[in-house]
Amino acid sequence: MVTAIQAAQRAAQAASFRVRGEAATFARGANSCELTAVRGQSTWERSETYQAVRVGDRSTDWIALAADLTISGTMVTPQRGDTVTVDNITFRVMPFGPSSQLWQYHDQERRYIRIHTKERD
Repeated sequence: MVTAIQAAQRAAQAASFRVRGEAATFARGANSCELTAVRGQSTWERSETYQAVRVGDRSTDWIALAADLTISGTMVTPQRGDTVTVDNITFRVMPFGPSSQLWQYHDQERRYIRIHTKERD
């Protein structure tokens, strides 16, 4: 049973994809799938021993329906080296933050996945 809050979250997410979604290609080697993804960003900062030194990282994230990550009929989760290409710009799946995550679920229902990437030539 879907609660009123879950229904509202689903409606907001669907509206975000309609307005901000970009056509993207997710690829693993020679295999790929087409999907709609919303561009995001994650940042991670921590202070080092010396107060003037800041260490951190930033990633370009792609939020997509987990079910859309289907290659050759099989749902996949991102692996290091996979790519997301949008407007002929390629982003590689790369570890992010202190736990070196490649991806994470974007919602409690695990319908959406957030893929951490870096732009690469």
